[in-house]
Formats: sequence, C-alpha cells, structure tokens
Amino acid sequence: MLATAVLASGLLLLVATSCVGPAVGLEGGALRACPGSPNCVSSEAAQGDASRVEPLLIPAGVAPEMAFDSLAAVLEARATIEAREPRYLHAVFKTRVLGFRDDFEARLDLDAGVIQVRSASRLGYSDLGANRRRVEAIRVAFQAAMN
Repeated sequence: MLATAVLASGLLLLVATSCVGPAVGLEGGALRACPGSPNCVSSEAAQGDASRVEPLLIPAGVAPEMAFDSLAAVLEARATIEAREPRYLHAVFKTRVLGFRDDFEARLDLDAGVIQVRSASRLGYSDLGANRRRVEAIRVAFQAAMN
C-alpha cells in the first residue's frame, strides 16, 4: 500500500511539473535552440543537426500574414494557443494518457519567406520521435489549408 501511495505521488508530481515548462519565446529574434536531449526539433537548428526539421513553406502568391493565420487555425484545432503575436505564436499540446504538455512555437520569418517552427517536450530525455511526427502532421494540415 505504501508503494502504491509513493508511486501515485510520484506520478502526480510528474504531471504537475509538466505544467510549467522550460522558457519559450524568441531569443535574439529566433526560436530558442533545442537542448542536447532528443526531445525537441527546430527548423532553426543547423543543417546536419539531429534536431533539425524543415520550416513551413509559404506558397507563392500567399501573403505571409495570411499563411501565419492559417497555421494558427490549424493549431487551434489540435492544441491550446498560449500566446499569439503578429509574427510569433506558442501553442501547448497535451498528451492523451497522462496529460504531459509539449510546447510548439512558430515564428514568421519574412526574410526567408517561411514559418520557422520548434516543438519540444517539457519532460523526459527522449520523446521517441513524437515532436518530429507532430511537426510533420502540422506541415500536412498547413499545406492542405493553403490549397
């Protein structure tokens, strides 16, 4: 019985700590770098970096702000938008089973004509590819919204 209580307390603590994540937001005008652990992906990581994903491409002829609004609509159907600025947004995804929270960020990069993205787990060392799969699913939904 004591072991069950300790385990339950540990799980509650783990879920509670996932509510407060690492710092998010822009740093020097770019998305924050991923940590060394394999639980984060970013389009602003260097080529060849294991955490690198491609940014979201804005189709030719589409206003960048309209594309960014479309991304926000895609995210609203899947996550909670925590912050929305003209060129930055932060959304939180919640896992189904234990309710762990993952942070997704996007930055409208007018100079490159793309939307830079970052997705990171708040807890754990490895996410077993969950953030990479999330970004790719968002990419598919975003491209569909652009057509």
